[in-house]
Amino acid sequence: MHMDLTTMLAQVWGPILVAVGLGFFFSTKYYVKIYRDLEKESFAVLFFGMFAMAIGIVHVLAHNIWGTSSQILVSFLGWGVLLKGIICVTFPALADRGGDWALSARVVPAAGGVALLLGAYLTYIGYLV
Repeated sequence: MHMDLTTMLAQVWGPILVAVGLGFFFSTKYYVKIYRDLEKESFAVLFFGMFAMAIGIVHVLAHNIWGTSSQILVSFLGWGVLLKGIICVTFPALADRGGDWALSARVVPAAGGVALLLGAYLTYIGYLV
């Protein structure tokens, strides 16, 4: 039963992360603009944070399994979304500083590479294994 849920979540997360990873490479300026526009809208940050918290809580309640590498990765993604949501809701200035650092340090291509690799792995696990 656990592997079925892991597979389903890998099928959801995999293509999303592949698309975001490719977007970081092919549309870097657009992604930077999205972040800059978002940080100007306090309500948008709060709404994003609440939405991320809701998705993260549901994900963690449904899948908090630390067995195989794919189970660990899927669980980690749920916890990561939940943590990001909590930070945006509770400490929005911290989220803003973290985003500013990521942009100033030019981490976007590296983040794109990580998202692309994780997405490719999860897509493989979800659809081909």
